[in-house]
Amino acid sequence: MKTNYIGLIFLWLFLFIACSESDEPIPPPEPPPSENEAEKVMEQLWSTSCLNYNSPREKAFEAIQGYADLCSDTYFKNYLKSLDAAAGNREKYDPILTCYKVSFDKVVEEVRSTQVENGSTVIWMLYNMGYLVKTPDGCFGIDICHRYAEQLEPYLDFLCVTHNHSDHYSTELINQMFDNNKPVLSNYLKKGEGYAYTSSSTSAYTIGRFTVTTNINDHNTSLTNFVTTFQVDCGSNGGNLVLMHVGDSNYKASQYHVLKPVNVFMARYAPNALTENQVIGEVVTPEYVFLSHILELAHAGVDESRWPIAKGLERASQLNCRNAVLPFWGEKLIWKNNQLTKERK
Repeated sequence: MKTNYIGLIFLWLFLFIACSESDEPIPPPEPPPSENEAEKVMEQLWSTSCLNYNSPREKAFEAIQGYADLCSDTYFKNYLKSLDAAAGNREKYDPILTCYKVSFDKVVEEVRSTQVENGSTVIWMLYNMGYLVKTPDGCFGIDICHRYAEQLEPYLDFLCVTHNHSDHYSTELINQMFDNNKPVLSNYLKKGEGYAYTSSSTSAYTIGRFTVTTNINDHNTSLTNFVTTFQVDCGSNGGNLVLMHVGDSNYKASQYHVLKPVNVFMARYAPNALTENQVIGEVVTPEYVFLSHILELAHAGVDESRWPIAKGLERASQLNCRNAVLPFWGEKLIWKNNQLTKERK
């Protein structure tokens, strides 16, 4: 036993000397993971405007699409369900989740800090079909769906939910709104019996200086009368902006009853090509169309309505509106003097 032990010592010494005299250079230590470029890509995107498509915006979109293509719906759903520490680690090293998180951080900070000029309205695109709208009189959200959505509650006066599909709402945010007695408008949510903001028919509400009118639309041939569309008049202090968000409407013209001319029409990318134009340019003639429901990461692919950016840009170019654009995560637009302009730095 002692002989074997001594033999092992001599063998170790021989190998140590042989390696020390080798001409082979000692390999350097592996570098730490390279800096996540996704944050820089989002900054590049935000330096451009959806109102003016250009080469830097195209390059940013190409990078973002590449990140998204590596993210399966299963991976994203697992991220949404993960504990905060695990989610934070993924956001640090996975580029599409970096985009997702930094864009939320940008929006929540700007919603909190932005002092809106009288006669204007500020609009943020959050994710999928989620928008935040702020005027001098208040702030509201429509179809807010995000892992961190409840962080927006302190800054919202009311919330609109177009329909009961999980990519159009956040349960945590809704519960926070209910807990703080803030209106949540929908066709299915009820804080209690006789809740004033739940309606499955055409309705009208006045909340502060906002006037909200709803219609009920089909989602598809199976889910009839399933989607609430919201037409919101932001009032004179908001520059008389009238916007309309249609959720996952399937664009049946007979279901649209528009009371006032619409300035900004927030549209879903229609699975049945160009059915958007059954309404846009026919029933509604907006100055701007925001084409949405692009890169919904919880959907499996095009067959499940996970529309890539390129398809969104192509579809926007075919809509019956000269200013049909594709806002993306974290973008901020300002309505003033009857037109939209890019975020001011």
